[in-house]
Amino acid sequence: MHFGQTLKKIRQNRALTQLDVCDGIMKQGTYSRIENGQLDIGAAELAKIVERLNISLNEFLFIHQNYEATPRQQLINDYINIELTIASQLKEKRKAVALYLQKHRDVEIETILYSYDTMIALMEQKDMDVVRSIAEKVWARLQKLDYWYMTDLEILNATIMYFPFETAVEVANTAIARIDAYTHFEKDLTYLKLYFKVNLSYLYLEEKRYEECLRLLETAQKQYSKLLTYQTLGFILTRIIICKHHLGMAIDEDWNKLSMLRQLFDDEEVFDVLLEELQLTIPHFKI
Repeated sequence: MHFGQTLKKIRQNRALTQLDVCDGIMKQGTYSRIENGQLDIGAAELAKIVERLNISLNEFLFIHQNYEATPRQQLINDYINIELTIASQLKEKRKAVALYLQKHRDVEIETILYSYDTMIALMEQKDMDVVRSIAEKVWARLQKLDYWYMTDLEILNATIMYFPFETAVEVANTAIARIDAYTHFEKDLTYLKLYFKVNLSYLYLEEKRYEECLRLLETAQKQYSKLLTYQTLGFILTRIIICKHHLGMAIDEDWNKLSMLRQLFDDEEVFDVLLEELQLTIPHFKI
């Protein structure tokens, strides 16, 4: 289906005439030829027509794909929607990306593949030298870019834990500032600010900077309370417990909150990951 057919379908569904849609943008005869597939529409004109139809360009493209994401966009969506890094799920997603790359040359999707490799290596090998060598492939591309866009920010967020500490902090601060530019975008990206801070907390723990890590986590928990899923809250509480333990502070209240979260959501796969992080960081921690 060409763009013209989709434009015609939406226009008719909205009970609009061709003149209603194209007046002031192009001649009606020209627009009629576009709807009939006799003429291609330029990007600038398409953007204006879609706005006249009172839908976003993203929604138009979604409708044009018969209300489905393109295979490429689905790979990006799957990557963006990772809530918790569980190896079996990551391997399935990585497999789909690898199959796509067998048929398409795509630098952005290849970067997503490297990001999956980084996360899987961390979970299975637990060797930070190996993990960071893979993460360098991601950073090698992204650091050359003059500006980071939405997918770039998502990739950075997923891999920032594997950068050297000083680089990670600088990248996170720059990324959070870039997110502010999307304040009036159709999709609210505030959740990315939260995720950057939660992922940074991992590096603060690695550096044993427990006081700074605790401040970061408690501020994030308070500032983004309405955005917290139980998985993200679980990570925050787990790392707060780790920080407080090393600072000699009481952890009973936070442990009770984490235990209550476990009972409420009954997601053993998630909580096994959280408890493993506790036991790795506090070897003698009793569950």
